[in-house]
Amino acid sequence: MEIMRRYYLFFVALLSVGSAAAQSSTDSLHLSKVYVTSGMGWGFALGETSDVLQAKFSNSLGLDISLANPHYFLYPSLDFLTFRYNQQLHDSDYEYDLDHGRSNFYNLNLAGGIRKQLDKLNIYAFAGPGIGVVVEPRAAVSSTASRVTIETATHLTPTFRGGIGADYKIGGFFLFIEMGWLHNFRKMQQRPVNVLPVYGGLKTDVTKLKDNVARVIGIE
Repeated sequence: MEIMRRYYLFFVALLSVGSAAAQSSTDSLHLSKVYVTSGMGWGFALGETSDVLQAKFSNSLGLDISLANPHYFLYPSLDFLTFRYNQQLHDSDYEYDLDHGRSNFYNLNLAGGIRKQLDKLNIYAFAGPGIGVVVEPRAAVSSTASRVTIETATHLTPTFRGGIGADYKIGGFFLFIEMGWLHNFRKMQQRPVNVLPVYGGLKTDVTKLKDNVARVIGIE
């Protein structure tokens, strides 16, 4: 998918330049560091949207980029959220409504955050705007061919994402767990879209890779 290729290139660029403002320190686990975050979990639809969307296994990918002050960081990330989809409102373009379909959210988040270090444990909070691609399924029925085809409608929507989390250092990486709130400004099935993403996973130190890439492309 073209949009996923663009997201990948976006992350490569962030990896190259994201921590240029960081300074060195022996007191902070995160200062002068760039970590790739890889999480697995679920996104739980809240409120009225829970009639339409039910959580399925999902994942996330992001960058934890320390700033000059180790208490602050940038947190660009991608959510790959998958849901079971049960259509609630009839679509006049289709003869039948769809149950037990599948909907996907691809959400690019541009968040900033603050953290508190407690020895090897960090607790943090983050928030920021984003943009999402929502894939919504429909059932196209051909009575002449005796065939049902799942078609998809794709929508672009501005979003807002915030959350809290904690990570614990083990060797050269962190174990983390976080939960948040994702709001899509475009409704689905005439319902407001609010999702509770819950992830656990790893933060891997890629600072040396960032430095090597920066030298290759001439960024000091």
